[in-house]
Amino acid sequence: MKHTLALSTCAVIMILTSAAESDIALEQKTQSFTIALKGSVAAVTPLFGPVREAEWAPGWAPRFIHPAEGGQREGVMFTTTTSDGKERLWLLTAYDVKEGRVEYVWIAPGFTANEIKIRVLPDDGGHCQATITYRHSALAPEGNAEVAKLDANWAAQQRVHWETAISEALSKEGAHD
Repeated sequence: MKHTLALSTCAVIMILTSAAESDIALEQKTQSFTIALKGSVAAVTPLFGPVREAEWAPGWAPRFIHPAEGGQREGVMFTTTTSDGKERLWLLTAYDVKEGRVEYVWIAPGFTANEIKIRVLPDDGGHCQATITYRHSALAPEGNAEVAKLDANWAAQQRVHWETAISEALSKEGAHD
């Protein structure tokens, strides 16, 4: 708990300090993409949770804060480290397998605040589609470049990556049969 409080307090201070030090406009952008998956909503939705994402996302290695053993439920908090060494603090804000809904907020202190909303819905063929929506908000001028990356090209690349990787994970567990 002390680690969580300290990390949260540090993030808030860094956010306020960064925002106050600059006259440069801070950007915010939203981008979505939809993927088709050969599995039911019940089989697919857990793959978007913080534990099961490792089944399809190479390098996904969350360090759980609350609960320490990890979990797939609303309120789970964890950190990840990017390939360039930046730490991200994540909070799973919604996790409802029955409704096909997974949502996160994550912060890269002093850089960006971000939302990811995933909605999994059945399609007419007995499978499902997942719409993934990212919203990036710069917390400092340096974050504007990260926000700018959320364009149609980025969404197209992410769509291919997510659909291919998750489809492979589903085929390994036989969820599409």
